[in-house]
Amino acid sequence: MSLQRRSANGLTGWVSYAYSQTQLRDLQDNLSFVSDFDQRHTINMYGSYRLTATFNLSAQWRYGSGLPWRGFLEPVGSTFAVGSQRNTARLPYYSRVDLRANKAFLFRKWKLTLSGEVLNVQNRDNFIDVRSDPIRIKSRGRAFYGLTDLMPILPAIGVAFDF
Repeated sequence: MSLQRRSANGLTGWVSYAYSQTQLRDLQDNLSFVSDFDQRHTINMYGSYRLTATFNLSAQWRYGSGLPWRGFLEPVGSTFAVGSQRNTARLPYYSRVDLRANKAFLFRKWKLTLSGEVLNVQNRDNFIDVRSDPIRIKSRGRAFYGLTDLMPILPAIGVAFDF
């Protein structure tokens, strides 16, 4: 589902929401479980405001409910152990806010656009499961899992030439 507002000047933007639910069945092992990429809720919002004919500001927010931690994991206090059901533990939700400013300089036969943006403005820790191998067991039945955090706060500048 999405809503959109278009305008050559002033405020332009859109909001979208998606819901998804997956269920897989492993006939060989007689298992039923959610898929490795079962992200139930996804929300995206984008807004842009043109202050002048050559200057605009924009913002974008992305949200996704937590993906399953692939494998047979179950929470045990602040750690995880090998469990009896697949894909029941989930990663924390994903959320990221990006801000951007563009300034165009118009010339007779070409245009120069300077942009500055900050990605992940909130510097939120968003995680992904990077394992490509099965979970390895550590001492006393605790599970080892390979999480890594995604992009930290990241400023960027850009230059574009249009002829």
